[in-house]
Amino acid sequence: MKGGGKKVEYEDPEKSLGISEYLASDPIPGWSAVVKARYSDFLVHEVDLDGNIAQLTSTDVPKPKRENEEEEKKSASSNNLESELSELINDESIAKKLMLLLESYDTDNDQEKPTDKFVTLPVLEKSQRKAVHDWVRKSLKNAHADTLDGKIRIWHAKFEKEMPNYKAFGTSKVRGLSDKKKKKIAKANWPSDRGDFLQFVLYKENIDTTTATKEVSRRGSTARIGYAGMKDKRGITSQFCTLYRTTPEEIARGNNHKGGGGNTKQKGYSVTQIGNFQYVKKELRLGSLKGNRFDVILRNVKMLKDDDNSESNRKEILEKAAKSVKDKGFINYFGTQRFGKFKNTHLVGIAVLQGDYKKAVGILMDPTTEDRPDLVKARKDWQERFTYGESKENESSTAKSVLKRLNRFMTAEIAILQSLVKHPFDYKRAFRCIPKNLKMMFLHAVQSIIWNRSTSHRIASMDKDNIMVGDLVPNVKGEKGSPRVHIVTEEDVKEKKYTLEDVVVPVVGSKTVFPTNALDGVIKQLFKEIGVTLDMFQSVQDRDVQVNGDYRKIIIHPKDFDYTIKEYYDPLQPLLQTDLMKIHGEDIVIKPPTNDETPKLIAMVVGFTLPSSSYATIALRELMKCPTSNEFQRELKLE
Repeated sequence: MKGGGKKVEYEDPEKSLGISEYLASDPIPGWSAVVKARYSDFLVHEVDLDGNIAQLTSTDVPKPKRENEEEEKKSASSNNLESELSELINDESIAKKLMLLLESYDTDNDQEKPTDKFVTLPVLEKSQRKAVHDWVRKSLKNAHADTLDGKIRIWHAKFEKEMPNYKAFGTSKVRGLSDKKKKKIAKANWPSDRGDFLQFVLYKENIDTTTATKEVSRRGSTARIGYAGMKDKRGITSQFCTLYRTTPEEIARGNNHKGGGGNTKQKGYSVTQIGNFQYVKKELRLGSLKGNRFDVILRNVKMLKDDDNSESNRKEILEKAAKSVKDKGFINYFGTQRFGKFKNTHLVGIAVLQGDYKKAVGILMDPTTEDRPDLVKARKDWQERFTYGESKENESSTAKSVLKRLNRFMTAEIAILQSLVKHPFDYKRAFRCIPKNLKMMFLHAVQSIIWNRSTSHRIASMDKDNIMVGDLVPNVKGEKGSPRVHIVTEEDVKEKKYTLEDVVVPVVGSKTVFPTNALDGVIKQLFKEIGVTLDMFQSVQDRDVQVNGDYRKIIIHPKDFDYTIKEYYDPLQPLLQTDLMKIHGEDIVIKPPTNDETPKLIAMVVGFTLPSSSYATIALRELMKCPTSNEFQRELKLE
């Protein structure tokens, strides 16, 4: 791709969403690079509230501390156990026989094992039998017992299902129960000195968080997996997860395969690995993270102006661009992802705020450029449902027909049509059937476009370098019940109490405070342009949806920013070592050129840490002075 023509073409969609300015004052030349050519080009490591980075360094299943202690205790007290049983049943020979049986099957040596798989105790009084059963449960962790015809049988746990009439004995509370009930009993008997939650690192490649956690659950846990944030499919990510009263053994079996590491070129190949197990007291919930560490490969770097593509110019421009982002940061725009695949989620949200649910449903059901031909036909059939008359029957029957042709990932559309089959013309009811997280996404998109556009005005048309009277800054010293933000005064400006990095712009909602300078008028004008009012945010008629608003910093400084410039020849050469590659001992080795005519390629490997609400793609946009949308990326080549 030559020149800046395509850059301008693909800046227009970004500008329509309010993403129009760059923070750097110096006219740093723009450059393009391929982002996410491979999913191993985009590594994300979650950072928890204490600053710990989620890294998969081990998939080993640790032996429980309690189990180690009990084994040592049992080995040291074998004679004591024998004496205790002898005292209970008044028979030393049977007590000795039982201990020899249990010890024999506790070891994996080649010594000859006893032919008997259980020991039968003599007939005992009811009180004695109860005492023996209590003793077995408390003292013999490797044995089970039952009562048959007044006699107690004790056997090694490994022979549980081999016992004669195994399912006939109902005296044991655990034996014969379903796996689900056994797990329930195990959770109830959870060790008191152990945290209630198993925490582990979830490492995944080419799979989203929701699907990956479902896969982990299928390995053996019925508990709900807690996590702090959703991670995208397209990338390799590591994040913390928690499970209530679950052991590593229950869920670690899926780690046996050796695939993954970011080296496979097979399309559709996904990997889920877990490790770094430890017990903690609290469950992870959405939002309980500090941020994310990003390590990104920008392949086949090309200057947008051909005159800048000499090797010396290119290196100078890359270093200057990196220094600018490191020193000054970037405008904290909401990325294009916030507005959905087709950049129209804010239009749905505007219709909802206006109370026009028919329009909102219509936008969601419109054909898109990405739809397969059969889906385009289904959507057009919906649009033409009233060709032969606007009736409830036509809408219901068309909804039923179209519903059969949608794929299972079209969650919003499916929810809408399922409702309209039963309640035609009731578009408000249909919209309210959409899952809560999706409904909020539409309204968040409205907030985001207003924030982006007002922030662009603050940077471009006001003072992009200094604090101004009437700006908003966080009220960090405010007492309980005091406003969340402080309005900057003339005295604050004179004393240089704040900088531009302290300034926040409201993510508008029913409870937000507005700036008292020119930006207040800008925000209100934006309301008029898109056709909403502040009252609409306060009166959304949906019990699941509350649009209270928030505040967002206009500038973000990436933490721990670093970069390297690499030369390579294979367009798909791995350039970043993943967690799994480190575990497998796989290093990055630059492949030599196949011949003298093989072109040398340039990549920038950049790393930085961002707070949880900031977008890595927006940081890369500031770095490259270039759009990062999928549409623009499709125009770029790997060599």
